[in-house]
Amino acid sequence: MKGNIPHKDKPYILQKLGDVVTGRCIALLGIECDCLGLRLQLKIHNIGSVKTSVSEYILRSLALNFDFVKRSCLTSISTSNSSYEEAVQTLRKYISKLDDISNQCEGVDKSACCLLAPQFCISLGTALASRSIHLYNAVSEEALTWISLGLNSDVSSGKLKLASVYNCTGNTWKTEITLRNIERSYDLNTVEPICCCHSYIKLTPRKGFCAISNDHNEEAIQHITAFCVSFLPYEIKCVPHEMQYEMFRSPKDDLTFRPLQDYWIKWAVVDSLPYLYFLQYKTYRCLGRQDEKKRALSNLLRTTDQEPNLGHRETALNLLGQCMEQENRATDALRCYLISLNLRKRYNVAI
Repeated sequence: MKGNIPHKDKPYILQKLGDVVTGRCIALLGIECDCLGLRLQLKIHNIGSVKTSVSEYILRSLALNFDFVKRSCLTSISTSNSSYEEAVQTLRKYISKLDDISNQCEGVDKSACCLLAPQFCISLGTALASRSIHLYNAVSEEALTWISLGLNSDVSSGKLKLASVYNCTGNTWKTEITLRNIERSYDLNTVEPICCCHSYIKLTPRKGFCAISNDHNEEAIQHITAFCVSFLPYEIKCVPHEMQYEMFRSPKDDLTFRPLQDYWIKWAVVDSLPYLYFLQYKTYRCLGRQDEKKRALSNLLRTTDQEPNLGHRETALNLLGQCMEQENRATDALRCYLISLNLRKRYNVAI
């Protein structure tokens, strides 16, 4: 490899190698190629005798691939420094193309398009909503129409973006109703978080997820998966100010360690479940409903601490820290930021 690695990338590679060594090579468990990480986990935990469900593995892999395709398309928009108008035009093209393929094909291709299209509808809707909030402090009917077409892409991510839109326009009543409906459909024993932003150790899915995977086809993605919630810069007016900080996470010292896949640096991304509880905390605090506010904060704390399959735990901790600040619990807030920094030392707004 001599001469093939740019000098500016070497500190980043050294850092990652150091993390692998000091982490007792735990990073090996996250290798997806040939399912090596999964197979190592089975060996380490001595559960080779347990029959692994092919169905749940396929369904989770399918959901991760959908997330990867969507993220790749959105990355092409964000890295090209597209204007708002260009981003909206590109999203319309993606949706139109998926619609054309769906009408012309059958079987797997048609199913894939039908499951992917709603996610782009949500992105287009929130882009339009951000623009209308910026100009008129209100959400246009066109934006709400596009958002409504994507609400059932999974259990929560699309509906959480709608709740964010309502929150940013000060409509606490609709925000609270939307969040209540999400919590009602988010079965903690069944719904599996899905995130392909980073390589992290994904533990064995919940028993409820496995059971439904065995009995249903790919449409189960809409009912038992929760994609992480992502906002691009042109959606900033749909993002609560506590989350907006995530779009400005790059102090000058970090530029030397710029990761190879850096599309997410200017995005605000968070797992669905902690974001649900964070929005509930904000809403109930605004409404003055103290008991429900405390329950939301308790749920957020429990999720950041105990949910095993979070791809953005450091972001959840940052949001929890800001909630603690609003509760005048400065010491607890500092503790959240320190734990967050311990998880992600670079490109972390907790700095």
